[in-house]
Amino acid sequence: MPVISIDAKDDVLKATATYRQQRRHVIALYVLALSIIMALFGWLLSEQYKQEMAAAESHINARANVVMAWAKGGFSQSGQALFGLTELLALQDISDSNTNPQLQQALENLTQYVPLIDEIVLFDTQGRLLASGGGKWNTRFNISETAFFNALTKGGERELITPLQVSTGDQRPYFYHGRRFESSNSDVAGVVVSRIVPGVFTDVLEQMNIYDGESITLIDTDLKLIARYPSSEGSMAIGSQIVSPNMTQWLDSGEPALALKGASPIDGRMRLMRMQRVGAYPMLVIVGIDLHALLADWRQRTWIFVLIVAVMALLGAWGARHYLSRLTLADQLRQRIEEREQARAEAQVAAAAFQTHLGILITDAQGLILKVNDTFTRITGYSEVEIVGKTSRVFSSELHNAAFYRRLWKQVLKTGNWEGEIWNQRKNGELFPEWLTVSAVYGTGGVLTHYVTTMSDISERKAAEQEIHQLAFYDSLTGLANRRLFLDRMDAALKTLQRHQHCVALLFIDIDNFKQINDTLGHYQGDQLLQCVAQRMGQMLRDTDTLARLGADEFAVLIEGAESSRIQITQLAERIGHKLLAVLNEPIVLGGETVTITASIGIAVMEGDEHSVDEYLQQADLALFKAKDNGRHTLCFFDPAMQAALLAHVKLEADLYQAQENKQWLLYYQPQVNSCGTIIGVEALLRWEHPERGMVSPCEFIPLLESTELINDVGEWILAGACQQLARWAQHPRLSTLTISVNLSPQQFRDKHFLSRVEGVFARTQAPLSRLKLEVTESLFVAAQDETRHKMLALKAQGVRFSLDDFGTGYSSLAYLAQLPLDQLKIDQSFVQQVLDSQANASIVESTIALAGSLNLEVIAEGVETEAQQAWLLAHGCHVYQGYLFGQPVTVDEMERRIEKV
Repeated sequence: MPVISIDAKDDVLKATATYRQQRRHVIALYVLALSIIMALFGWLLSEQYKQEMAAAESHINARANVVMAWAKGGFSQSGQALFGLTELLALQDISDSNTNPQLQQALENLTQYVPLIDEIVLFDTQGRLLASGGGKWNTRFNISETAFFNALTKGGERELITPLQVSTGDQRPYFYHGRRFESSNSDVAGVVVSRIVPGVFTDVLEQMNIYDGESITLIDTDLKLIARYPSSEGSMAIGSQIVSPNMTQWLDSGEPALALKGASPIDGRMRLMRMQRVGAYPMLVIVGIDLHALLADWRQRTWIFVLIVAVMALLGAWGARHYLSRLTLADQLRQRIEEREQARAEAQVAAAAFQTHLGILITDAQGLILKVNDTFTRITGYSEVEIVGKTSRVFSSELHNAAFYRRLWKQVLKTGNWEGEIWNQRKNGELFPEWLTVSAVYGTGGVLTHYVTTMSDISERKAAEQEIHQLAFYDSLTGLANRRLFLDRMDAALKTLQRHQHCVALLFIDIDNFKQINDTLGHYQGDQLLQCVAQRMGQMLRDTDTLARLGADEFAVLIEGAESSRIQITQLAERIGHKLLAVLNEPIVLGGETVTITASIGIAVMEGDEHSVDEYLQQADLALFKAKDNGRHTLCFFDPAMQAALLAHVKLEADLYQAQENKQWLLYYQPQVNSCGTIIGVEALLRWEHPERGMVSPCEFIPLLESTELINDVGEWILAGACQQLARWAQHPRLSTLTISVNLSPQQFRDKHFLSRVEGVFARTQAPLSRLKLEVTESLFVAAQDETRHKMLALKAQGVRFSLDDFGTGYSSLAYLAQLPLDQLKIDQSFVQQVLDSQANASIVESTIALAGSLNLEVIAEGVETEAQQAWLLAHGCHVYQGYLFGQPVTVDEMERRIEKV
C-alpha cells in the first residue's frame, strides 16, 4: 500500500475546499440573476398596469365630457323652445288660448319638431292649464300646489328643470322643464312647461360606438336611472331607484366630478368609473370600463412574463446544474487521477477496468498494443490476437492530419492525459466517431511505463445530432434551407456588407395560382410540384447562392457577388431572375397531367447595414406584390416609393377609423337639373375634413372605405343624414319636391343586416321615401341576383326608388335590367364628356337613352360640363343632368341659398 505524504493530503483538502466554494458561487449567482429578472419583470408589469389605468381614465374622462356636452345641448333645445315661446307670449293675449290660433300653432310645432320634447303646455298664474301642444293633458289639470310651480312663480326662479317625475296620467317618468313668462309690466303672467321623454337619451346613446366592457349611464340627481348603454338581461327600467352611498356622498359634497374604482351599482361588475354633473341640469353622467375586460391584455402579458421567467429559471437551473455537474466531474476526475497515481504501481487495477462498457486499450511506452478488452473488439471488430503487437495506426481513419496527432501526444506528455472526439476506422473499413481518452501511466521514479486508452462509440449520438440539425435548418419536403437558416445567412451577409464593400441581392419567388393546383390535382401532386420547382431552381443557381423554401409555395434566393457594385448585383439578379422565370415556365408532368406554371419575383438589393434583415425582407415582399399587380409571370425591383405608398395607405386607413370616431365626415350636395335648368334634386356626396390635411379627395378614401367594414357604418350615416334632410325639406314648400340620391356600396348592400339598418334609419327619420333614390352600380348584380332583387323589392315597397349608376362601365346586361326593379339609368361621365369627340361614345350614349325609354326608365347624364354637351344630350332625348355646368357639390346651407334665389 503506497504512503500518502502530508503535502499530498493538504493538496487534496485545498482542492476539495475550492470545489465547494465554486459550487456556492454558482448557486448564489443563479439566485441573484433570477431575483433581478423577477424584479425587472415585476417593475415592467407594474408600469404597464399604471399605463393601462391611465389610458382608461383619460378615455372615460373624454367620453364623459362628450356625453355631458351632448346632454347640455339636448336640454338647451328645450330651453330655447321655452325661451322662444315666452318671447311670443309677451306679445300675445293669453286670456283665451282657444281664440289665439297663432299661439296654439306654436305649441303644436314645438311639440312635433323638437325631438326632445314630448309635450309642451301653458299654465296661468293660478296653475290652471291654458293650452297644450299635443292635447294630452286634462284641461282641469292644476299645478298650483306643486313646489315646481311655486318656485317659478313665487320663489324667484325664472327657469327650472326637475329630476325624473312619474306622470299621474300614463305613469311614465319624465323631466319637466319650466320657464315663467311675464306681462308687459314685468309681472308674472304664467308658466310654460315642456315634458321631456328620457327615452330620447337612450336612442342617442345607442348610436355611439361603445368599446368592449364600456358602459354609459345617465341618472338624475335623485339617483334614478335615465338611460344606460349597452343594456343587458335584467337591466333596470327607466326611473328605477339606484342605491349607492358613494354617489350620495359625492352629490352632497358639491364636487363637479368623481373618479372611482369599484362595483357598479347598476350591474355589480367591477368598473373604473367617471361620474360627472351635467352643468346645473338634474343629470349625472357615469362612464365606466369593465376592469376585467380592460386588464385582459395585461393579465395575458402577466402570464406570458410568468412563463418567460419560469422558462428562464428552468434554463438557468439547467445551466447551473450542467456547470455544477462539470465541476463535480472535474473533481471526480481529479480524485480518480490521484487514485490512479496512488495505484499506478498496482498493475491489477488495470485488469479490473477491462470489464467495463468502455473499450480499453493498453500499450507500452513505445505505443505497441499489449492488451484490449471485449468492448474494444465489439467497437472496432479487431480481436486481441489480431491487434496485440501493433500500434494504434492500424485503425486510423486518415481524416486527421499529422499536426492533430502531434498536438494530442504533446498534451499527453505535458499533462498526463488527453480526451476528445476522433474519427477511427473499423476492421470492415467503416469510419465511425468515438470519444477517446489517452492517459499516461508512470512507475516508480516517474518513469513512463504504459498508455491506457479508453473509447466509446458515439455514432448514434452524432447521427441524432445530424438529424436534429437537418430538421432545424432544412425544409423536410425539398431539402432546401428553411426560413431559420436563410435568415441566419442573411444576417451574416448583412454584417459583411460594409467590411467588404459589396452588395447582396434578395429574391422572393412565389408560384402563381398554386392553390388551384392543390385544389385540382391534390396536395400530393402539389408537393411533387414543389420538389420539381426546387430542383429546377437549384440547377440555375451558383454554388455561392442560397436557395431556401420559406413556406408553402414561397421561395427565396440570396445572391452574393464578390466586390460587386449595386449596378453589377442588380444586373446579376435580373439575369438570374429571368432564368428562374424561364425554367419554371417549362411544362411539368404530374400524375399523368402536364402542368405549366408561372412565378412572380420580387427583388431587393442589400447595401449597407442601415436596414435590418426584417426591413430587407419587407422590401422584397413589397416588390413581389408589385410583380403580382403587374400581371404575374414577371419580376420587379423594390423602389422606396412602394414603401412610401404602403405607409401612406396604412396611415390613411388608421385616419379613417379616427374620422369615424371623431365625426369628421361632411355631406355635400350636387344639384340635378331638368332641361329648363330647374333644380329637381341633389346627390348626397361624402366629404372628409381631415384635421391636418384638410379636405381629402374622395378618390383617395372611398376605395379604402369600400375595402373595410367601415363602409357599413359610414354608409348608414350618409343615408341617415340624407333622410333627415328630406324630412326637414318636406316642411318647406320650395324644397319639398326635391329628391336626394344616395350611393350604396355593393359591400354595404350585401351585408346581412342591410335591410334592418336601412329600415331603422327610415323609422328614426320619418323621411318621405318617395323622394329618396338609392344609386347602385352594376357590380352589385354579378352574383346573388335573387338576393339583390329581394332586398330591392323590399325597399321599393316602402316607396324608395333605385338608380343604376355608371351604366355601361361594368357588367352591363340586358337580362338584369329587365329583371331588377330599377327606376333610372345614370349615364357615366366618361361617355358624356366624349359625345362630341368620339362617335363610339356618342353611339353608346344614344343607345343607352333609347334603351332606357324602351324599358320605361328615367335617364340622367352625369359629368355635364359644357353647354354643347347639354345641347347634344337634349337633342337625343336626355332631359335630366348633373355636372359642374350646373354646380359643384356644396354644403346644404349653400344649396338651400341657391334654390331660394331662383
